[in-house]
Amino acid sequence: MNGANFIRSWPALWLWMHYCSDRLHQTRINAVYTFRKARLDLHFSLPDQTFKLAWEKHGNQAMLTASEQFSLPKRRVAVLKELPTDLKVTRIRIHAQDRLLRFDLTDDFHLIMGFYPAVLNVYLSRSNQVVASFLKEKGPPIFANAWLGIEDPLPSVIPGKLLTRDELLAAQHGITFNATNGELGFSADQSGGLPINKLVIEILKYGQKPKQAPGASIRKTGKTVLKRWQVKLNKIQQELQEAASWPDLEVKLQALQICQGLGQPIQSGQLLLPAELSPTGAALSLILEKNTSYQQAIQSTAKKIRKSKGKLAQLEEIIPRIKSDMSALEDLLDQADGQNLQTFLQKHGEALDRTGRRQTERKPYKKYASPNGYDILVGRGSSDNDVLTFKVAGKNDWWFHARQIRGSHVILRTGNQQPPQIDIQKAAEYAALNSKAKHSGIVVVQYCQRKHLSKPKGSAPGAVLVQHEKSITIDLDHLGPHE
Repeated sequence: MNGANFIRSWPALWLWMHYCSDRLHQTRINAVYTFRKARLDLHFSLPDQTFKLAWEKHGNQAMLTASEQFSLPKRRVAVLKELPTDLKVTRIRIHAQDRLLRFDLTDDFHLIMGFYPAVLNVYLSRSNQVVASFLKEKGPPIFANAWLGIEDPLPSVIPGKLLTRDELLAAQHGITFNATNGELGFSADQSGGLPINKLVIEILKYGQKPKQAPGASIRKTGKTVLKRWQVKLNKIQQELQEAASWPDLEVKLQALQICQGLGQPIQSGQLLLPAELSPTGAALSLILEKNTSYQQAIQSTAKKIRKSKGKLAQLEEIIPRIKSDMSALEDLLDQADGQNLQTFLQKHGEALDRTGRRQTERKPYKKYASPNGYDILVGRGSSDNDVLTFKVAGKNDWWFHARQIRGSHVILRTGNQQPPQIDIQKAAEYAALNSKAKHSGIVVVQYCQRKHLSKPKGSAPGAVLVQHEKSITIDLDHLGPHE
């Protein structure tokens, strides 16, 4: 049987009834509080010992944990204030059909814990009338009067049908838990079995351990990544081909400058340059966009030339790296062991869940590394800029942005350390490359520590006020390759 299902079942509550009856009978309730959403803690004390029982809601069910070693949290809120602090536990019972655990107290008080959706709450009743509840709800439930104590026999059919009657009786002597597959064992002659309080903790710990992804699932993810890298490679190769055509654009630029110098009229968006004036020695026909002037066409063509030249070196370096990664991924896909494949994908930025599938959670930034290993975070959009700057960044991290130009906020995460100039330079380059001025050649980037920024009320997404500003000039035409 799966452990996570068991600890939320009726049989588990039956074991809790025996556990609590052995330890909490005639104890006094001296603290009832909450310190975490949907969790109720109760302290039961004897003259020389105190026990803690915690009821906690998880989704549409609830579960119990218990401890004899604990400390009171500093921040807590007292709840169920209608419950007197001098009451004693006289009896503990479980409902015969439903997941309900009941503590009978002195002065005819009852504390009822519900564990399934219809009664997912902790109720305080007196004389069989609900007088308070832990979580707010519209109206109190009606409880059927069918309660079992530790002296009562088990029903012939166990509610929930997870266990047989014999297995549940055997479970009183302890339950074995397989930490490898999360399965439980029920046997009367078992040794080293766990009582219900320790079993719950072990199962919760097991649920928090990272699980190795199944081989079939991780290979499926690997094949998906390989296809995505192939699409990326095709796109980059196409961009490289377009960038390599910059000499043709230079011929067009020279032709435009010649036509402008001659004052040759533009007729229906077309220019004709005879062979004797052409920079190639052959007649040229240039097509311009409608209502475009010489100056606009010259500036646009010069910008495209700068952009193409800047891309060439970057793309030529990226393509061999992508091909190498694809070759390594193909080799790993042929291997039987999926662990190396999972490690490879994670090192290459693939966020995988426990089953090996790619996580779809979107972060508001892209992450890069500076020369000295600091994280450089680049905002993806205007609203993402606000989240990155005011929620992700620490107050002593460094903020960068192209001055008076729309673009991404960039954060250099250094904590309390002063970043070297080479890291400041790199972060500023990312700010320039991720701005509207990325094809302008020269970009001035402003920067300061995050604590010197403020967000005006009602201002547009991404807008900030900057104090103690510094600046750095980035020459985009002479940058090295960036990812």
